[in-house]
Amino acid sequence: MTTHTLQIFNRSGAPKSYVVFMEPPLTSTNGGAPQVFTNAWMVFNGVTDGGFDSITFDNTVYAYWGTTPDILAPGTTVTSGGVALVDLSQQDEVAFTGASPTGFGPVTPGKAATGSFAIVSGPDFSPAAGFVFGWAKGAASPIPAPVATVLAQPNMTFEITPAQGRFYVLEGDYITGQVIDTSEDANCAVVDFTGLPQTTATVTQTADGEYAVQYN
Repeated sequence: MTTHTLQIFNRSGAPKSYVVFMEPPLTSTNGGAPQVFTNAWMVFNGVTDGGFDSITFDNTVYAYWGTTPDILAPGTTVTSGGVALVDLSQQDEVAFTGASPTGFGPVTPGKAATGSFAIVSGPDFSPAAGFVFGWAKGAASPIPAPVATVLAQPNMTFEITPAQGRFYVLEGDYITGQVIDTSEDANCAVVDFTGLPQTTATVTQTADGEYAVQYN
């Protein structure tokens, strides 16, 4: 499996923090289209001027469930929960149980659309329980971090089609799992590995606050 590396190089003249997030996935629920929220996937806190940090990752995909103490909205941090390893090429589906013990059941191949995975919810919870569904990706810790989430609903099938090659880097202080308002600041770096033979991208923020992206 191919791995990629994303490097952050701070040459802005002051310490900065950065967040990496991804394209929202195509998501459908029983023929509808729920609102999809973008989560902070990877954070680089307190990168000194002249300093750098990096993350190396592969294309492994996890179905994700979590909880939120508040409404799912920008600024909310998705916490706790669990994951199930899914294979997009096998069109995996996983069932979610809201009652105790809460979590995913076995993964069943051949149930989702091509390039997608599905989460099937049962009748044993209400939207007020604060569950969220989505997909997660390996990050700096052994625990995969959520990339995008939707408010969970009972008795529904959530079909999720991740877009994996495109990443965004934004300056700011965030917590992993925090919902990002991506309309807040258009000044972000775009890293797109789609179709490229290079597997490393270096994002440099310069003294004028702008970004330069170099692939190698």
